[in-house]
Amino acid sequence: MRRQSGPANSDQRTHILDMSAQLFGQRGVDGTSINAIAEHVHLSKATIYHYFVSKEEIYSEIVINTLERLVEVLKAAVSRDDSPDDQLRSYMRAYAQFLDQNFWRFTTVLTGFGGIQRDNQRSRAMLLRRQAREIVRDIIRDGMKAGVFRKADVSTTAIAVLSMLNWMYRWYDRDGRKTPAQFAAEFADLAVQGLMQDGKSRSRK
Repeated sequence: MRRQSGPANSDQRTHILDMSAQLFGQRGVDGTSINAIAEHVHLSKATIYHYFVSKEEIYSEIVINTLERLVEVLKAAVSRDDSPDDQLRSYMRAYAQFLDQNFWRFTTVLTGFGGIQRDNQRSRAMLLRRQAREIVRDIIRDGMKAGVFRKADVSTTAIAVLSMLNWMYRWYDRDGRKTPAQFAAEFADLAVQGLMQDGKSRSRK
Protein backbone atom coordinates (compact mmCIF):
# COMPACT_ATOMS: atom_id res chain seq x y z
CA MET A 1 0.00 0.00 0.00
CA ARG A 2 1.22 3.47 -0.84
CA ARG A 3 2.54 5.48 2.06
CA GLN A 4 0.55 8.54 2.97
CA SER A 5 2.18 11.72 1.70
CA GLY A 6 2.18 14.70 4.05
CA PRO A 7 2.58 18.40 3.29
CA ALA A 8 6.37 18.07 3.08
CA ASN A 9 6.00 15.52 0.30
CA SER A 10 3.24 17.21 -1.70
CA ASP A 11 5.61 19.17 -3.97
CA GLN A 12 7.63 16.05 -4.79
CA ARG A 13 4.48 14.12 -5.51
CA THR A 14 3.09 16.87 -7.74
CA HIS A 15 6.42 17.03 -9.57
CA ILE A 16 6.25 13.31 -10.32
CA LEU A 17 2.71 13.69 -11.65
CA ASP A 18 3.62 16.68 -13.82
CA MET A 19 6.70 15.05 -15.33
CA SER A 20 4.89 11.75 -15.84
CA ALA A 21 2.11 13.58 -17.69
CA GLN A 22 4.69 15.00 -20.07
CA LEU A 23 5.99 11.51 -20.83
CA PHE A 24 2.49 10.07 -21.19
CA GLY A 25 1.57 12.92 -23.52
CA GLN A 26 4.66 12.43 -25.66
CA ARG A 27 5.04 8.64 -25.64
CA GLY A 28 1.67 7.28 -24.56
CA VAL A 29 1.05 5.16 -21.50
CA ASP A 30 2.36 1.93 -23.00
CA GLY A 31 5.49 3.70 -24.17
CA THR A 32 6.32 5.04 -20.73
CA SER A 33 7.91 2.92 -18.03
CA ILE A 34 8.59 3.53 -14.36
CA ASN A 35 12.27 3.57 -15.27
CA ALA A 36 11.63 6.36 -17.77
CA ILE A 37 9.63 8.33 -15.22
CA ALA A 38 12.36 7.95 -12.59
CA GLU A 39 14.98 9.10 -15.06
CA HIS A 40 12.85 12.02 -16.22
CA VAL A 41 12.24 13.34 -12.70
CA HIS A 42 15.82 12.55 -11.56
CA LEU A 43 14.65 10.28 -8.78
CA SER A 44 15.20 6.62 -7.96
CA LYS A 45 12.55 4.01 -8.67
CA ALA A 46 12.34 3.46 -4.91
CA THR A 47 11.37 7.11 -4.47
CA ILE A 48 8.70 6.82 -7.16
CA TYR A 49 7.30 3.74 -5.41
CA HIS A 50 7.29 5.63 -2.12
CA TYR A 51 4.51 7.80 -3.58
CA PHE A 52 2.81 5.46 -6.07
CA VAL A 53 2.39 1.71 -6.19
CA SER A 54 2.43 1.56 -9.99
CA LYS A 55 2.51 3.44 -13.26
CA GLU A 56 -1.22 2.82 -13.56
CA GLU A 57 -1.82 4.67 -10.29
CA ILE A 58 0.19 7.66 -11.56
CA TYR A 59 -1.77 7.71 -14.80
CA SER A 60 -5.16 7.30 -13.11
CA GLU A 61 -4.47 10.11 -10.68
CA ILE A 62 -3.41 12.46 -13.48
CA VAL A 63 -6.56 11.74 -15.48
CA ILE A 64 -9.05 11.94 -12.61
CA ASN A 65 -7.48 14.98 -10.94
CA THR A 66 -7.29 16.84 -14.26
CA LEU A 67 -10.91 16.12 -15.10
CA GLU A 68 -12.08 17.08 -11.61
CA ARG A 69 -10.36 20.45 -11.91
CA LEU A 70 -11.66 20.96 -15.46
CA VAL A 71 -15.25 20.44 -14.34
CA GLU A 72 -14.76 22.88 -11.46
CA VAL A 73 -13.28 25.51 -13.79
CA LEU A 74 -16.08 25.15 -16.34
CA LYS A 75 -18.82 25.35 -13.70
CA ALA A 76 -17.24 28.48 -12.23
CA ALA A 77 -16.85 30.10 -15.65
CA VAL A 78 -20.47 29.75 -16.75
CA SER A 79 -23.05 32.03 -15.16
CA ARG A 80 -26.71 31.22 -15.73
CA ASP A 81 -27.40 34.94 -15.42
CA ASP A 82 -25.66 35.47 -18.77
CA SER A 83 -27.27 35.00 -22.17
CA PRO A 84 -26.71 31.58 -23.79
CA ASP A 85 -24.27 32.99 -26.33
CA ASP A 86 -22.16 34.57 -23.60
CA GLN A 87 -22.32 31.34 -21.60
CA LEU A 88 -20.97 29.46 -24.61
CA ARG A 89 -18.18 31.99 -25.05
CA SER A 90 -17.25 31.73 -21.37
CA TYR A 91 -17.25 27.94 -21.51
CA MET A 92 -15.01 27.82 -24.57
CA ARG A 93 -12.61 30.43 -23.23
CA ALA A 94 -12.29 28.68 -19.85
CA TYR A 95 -11.82 25.29 -21.53
CA ALA A 96 -9.01 26.60 -23.74
CA GLN A 97 -7.29 28.41 -20.89
CA PHE A 98 -7.36 25.22 -18.84
CA LEU A 99 -5.81 23.31 -21.74
CA ASP A 100 -3.04 25.89 -21.99
CA GLN A 101 -2.32 25.97 -18.27
CA ASN A 102 -2.39 22.17 -17.90
CA PHE A 103 -1.07 21.19 -21.30
CA TRP A 104 0.59 17.84 -20.62
CA ARG A 105 -1.97 16.68 -18.08
CA PHE A 106 -4.74 17.60 -20.50
CA THR A 107 -2.93 15.84 -23.34
CA THR A 108 -2.73 12.73 -21.17
CA VAL A 109 -6.50 12.87 -20.66
CA LEU A 110 -7.11 13.21 -24.39
CA THR A 111 -5.13 10.04 -25.16
CA GLY A 112 -8.04 8.08 -23.68
CA PHE A 113 -8.47 5.97 -20.57
CA GLY A 114 -6.60 2.90 -21.77
CA GLY A 115 -4.12 3.11 -18.90
CA ILE A 116 -6.81 2.93 -16.21
CA GLN A 117 -7.25 -0.67 -15.15
CA ARG A 118 -9.56 -0.37 -12.15
CA ASP A 119 -13.24 -0.27 -13.04
CA ASN A 120 -14.15 2.23 -10.33
CA GLN A 121 -11.48 4.67 -11.47
CA ARG A 122 -12.44 4.27 -15.12
CA SER A 123 -16.07 4.89 -14.20
CA ARG A 124 -15.08 8.00 -12.26
CA ALA A 125 -13.08 9.34 -15.20
CA MET A 126 -15.93 8.69 -17.63
CA LEU A 127 -18.43 10.37 -15.30
CA LEU A 128 -16.26 13.48 -15.03
CA ARG A 129 -15.81 13.64 -18.79
CA ARG A 130 -19.58 13.42 -19.22
CA GLN A 131 -20.05 16.22 -16.69
CA ALA A 132 -17.73 18.49 -18.65
CA ARG A 133 -19.66 17.69 -21.83
CA GLU A 134 -23.05 18.09 -20.17
CA ILE A 135 -22.27 21.68 -19.22
CA VAL A 136 -21.98 22.70 -22.87
CA ARG A 137 -24.95 20.54 -23.83
CA ASP A 138 -27.04 22.36 -21.22
CA ILE A 139 -25.95 25.73 -22.61
CA ILE A 140 -26.91 24.73 -26.13
CA ARG A 141 -30.15 23.04 -25.06
CA ASP A 142 -31.25 25.99 -22.92
CA GLY A 143 -30.39 28.43 -25.70
CA MET A 144 -32.58 26.52 -28.10
CA LYS A 145 -35.46 26.33 -25.62
CA ALA A 146 -35.22 30.08 -25.05
CA GLY A 147 -35.35 30.73 -28.78
CA VAL A 148 -31.88 32.31 -28.78
CA PHE A 149 -30.24 29.46 -30.69
CA ARG A 150 -31.80 27.87 -33.74
CA LYS A 151 -32.96 24.28 -33.48
CA ALA A 152 -30.23 21.71 -34.07
CA ASP A 153 -29.12 18.37 -32.71
CA VAL A 154 -27.74 19.15 -29.25
CA SER A 155 -25.29 16.25 -29.09
CA THR A 156 -23.86 16.90 -32.55
CA THR A 157 -23.47 20.61 -31.81
CA ALA A 158 -21.73 19.88 -28.51
CA ILE A 159 -19.36 17.44 -30.23
CA ALA A 160 -18.49 20.11 -32.80
CA VAL A 161 -17.70 22.65 -30.07
CA LEU A 162 -15.59 20.21 -28.07
CA SER A 163 -13.76 19.00 -31.16
CA MET A 164 -12.66 22.55 -31.96
CA LEU A 165 -11.31 22.87 -28.42
CA ASN A 166 -9.79 19.44 -27.86
CA TRP A 167 -7.88 19.24 -31.11
CA MET A 168 -5.97 22.43 -30.39
CA TYR A 169 -3.40 20.41 -28.45
CA ARG A 170 -2.36 18.77 -31.73
CA TRP A 171 -1.67 21.88 -33.76
CA TYR A 172 -1.45 25.12 -31.82
CA ASP A 173 2.01 26.65 -31.39
CA ARG A 174 2.65 27.25 -27.70
CA ASP A 175 5.19 29.91 -28.67
CA GLY A 176 3.00 31.44 -31.35
CA ARG A 177 1.21 34.77 -31.51
CA LYS A 178 -2.16 33.49 -30.39
CA THR A 179 -3.03 31.81 -27.14
CA PRO A 180 -5.58 28.99 -26.92
CA ALA A 181 -8.01 31.47 -25.32
CA GLN A 182 -7.69 33.71 -28.38
CA PHE A 183 -8.31 30.78 -30.69
CA ALA A 184 -11.27 29.80 -28.53
CA ALA A 185 -12.72 33.31 -28.84
CA GLU A 186 -12.59 32.99 -32.63
CA PHE A 187 -14.08 29.49 -32.50
CA ALA A 188 -16.83 30.84 -30.24
CA ASP A 189 -17.63 33.52 -32.82
CA LEU A 190 -18.10 30.80 -35.42
CA ALA A 191 -20.17 28.61 -33.11
CA VAL A 192 -22.37 31.41 -31.84
CA GLN A 193 -22.96 32.91 -35.29
CA GLY A 194 -23.94 29.47 -36.56
CA LEU A 195 -26.35 28.93 -33.68
CA MET A 196 -28.03 32.31 -33.36
CA GLN A 197 -31.53 32.56 -34.78
CA ASP A 198 -30.67 35.70 -36.75
CA GLY A 199 -27.07 34.68 -37.44
CA LYS A 200 -25.75 37.44 -35.20
CA SER A 201 -24.64 37.38 -31.59
CA ARG A 202 -26.56 39.78 -29.40
CA SER A 203 -23.69 40.32 -26.99
CA ARG A 204 -20.04 39.58 -26.75
CA LYS A 205 -17.72 39.65 -23.78
